[in-house]
Amino acid sequence: MTLAKCALIVIAGLIFYFGIEFYTKMEVDSIAERTVVTQKRLIALQQEAFRSESDMIAALIFDGDLKKEMFEAFRDEARRGTIRQQLLERYRPVYEKLSKLGLRHLQLHLPDGSSFLRVHNARYSGDSLLFRPSIASVIREHKPVYGFEIGRYGGAYRAVYPLFHEGVYVGSAELSFSFNILKKAIEEVSRGACRLVLAFDGDLLKKSLDGKMLEGYRPCAVDPAFMVKKEMYHVTRILQEKRYRADLIPYREFFTILEEEKASEPVFYVASFIPLKLISGREGGYYIVIHRDKGAIAQVMAVANIAYFALGLLVLVSLVLTIMVHIYRLKAHAANIDALTGIYNRRGCLKQLKNGDRRYALLYIDIDHFKQINDKYGHERGDLVLKEVVHIISAHIRKDDVFCRHGGEEFLLFVANAAEPQAAAIAEKLRKHIQIHRFEEVGNITVSVGIAIRERNESIGSLIARADKNLYKAKNDGRNRVVSEAKKDEE
Repeated sequence: MTLAKCALIVIAGLIFYFGIEFYTKMEVDSIAERTVVTQKRLIALQQEAFRSESDMIAALIFDGDLKKEMFEAFRDEARRGTIRQQLLERYRPVYEKLSKLGLRHLQLHLPDGSSFLRVHNARYSGDSLLFRPSIASVIREHKPVYGFEIGRYGGAYRAVYPLFHEGVYVGSAELSFSFNILKKAIEEVSRGACRLVLAFDGDLLKKSLDGKMLEGYRPCAVDPAFMVKKEMYHVTRILQEKRYRADLIPYREFFTILEEEKASEPVFYVASFIPLKLISGREGGYYIVIHRDKGAIAQVMAVANIAYFALGLLVLVSLVLTIMVHIYRLKAHAANIDALTGIYNRRGCLKQLKNGDRRYALLYIDIDHFKQINDKYGHERGDLVLKEVVHIISAHIRKDDVFCRHGGEEFLLFVANAAEPQAAAIAEKLRKHIQIHRFEEVGNITVSVGIAIRERNESIGSLIARADKNLYKAKNDGRNRVVSEAKKDEE
């Protein structure tokens, strides 16, 4: 029973433990999910800002004169060198000013998709850019294209605008902004709580980048199939220290929560992985955002730790109290049990009989010539005889009967709700069972029984005294017999 109670306490403790764990995970995940939503909004807002800035710049600098000159370059291949130089002289000062504000590339393309002028790198021109989805889309749709794209010299947020002169498509103009601008903006908004890095699909990067440009990248700490710029690798420090690994394919949005163990106080980070969508419509990498929690997660964890401690203490105290109560009951039970035979002793017997004014017939049983058994066969054999007698009697009594050892070779059997004839029949049956039983080494033994019926409000002591008188008569009459008060009156 005690083992069952301890098991129930442990099971209840485990249920509460998993309940605390579930609640803590729900709260922490909720904080992390809100963090990811905020980061996605900031990225989306910054991308929208790139688009607005690009449209504003394009409206100011891609004027009718540019479109006319691009028309001339398209129509007259011989004059392209001259026109390219004129446009470079015109746009270089503009590019130098805008580059300080975050503009990375300013480029013009011919209608066939070849590069006509890279203002940011005028030495290279004439190469086809049709491998870039943005250029192919503008040529095909004649509509502006916005988004992130990886070219020969790295990835950037690009805006490509179709150019028309008198209704004729004469090429396109491109503005692009470095990822560092978005990174800086988000980190400033978060007041340093966020660190942002781009992890690109390694296969895509190898197909798109110039060989020398590829040297500036290294495998991502989370998944070596992805690559990050060497100069930004330090952003993933916490991921490296915790040896966090994950397969980034297939693409999906997810997060993990990491704890910095070196800190004097618990510091938690939410590492978010937000897929990077390219102009082509496919995913090409991840925004990895490392957000340093400002205390919300630490607070939830602190409350959870207190709850764990309190639960552990409660379970421990409950187990100790249960075991102590069990030990107390065992000791109390042992005080009421005869150590040799395992039945009640006199004290235990009286304790069982103390409730109410129940009607009992008392059988006072004594083993005949028991002293001779001890003297002849020894006390160990005598103890075995006592145990066997108890076993025989116990096998023939009812649940409501109270059986105890009164002392030595004497036993008391209180038969519940029994009149004298019934008590005499029970006593006679027990006497015969004992008489025919063959005890090892000793052989056959007999018992004498004195019977008394409890009168109304009679004390147990008085009842025992009357039964003892009848037992005395049974002994005097030759032993191995039952003497009741009715039988005594008849004589």
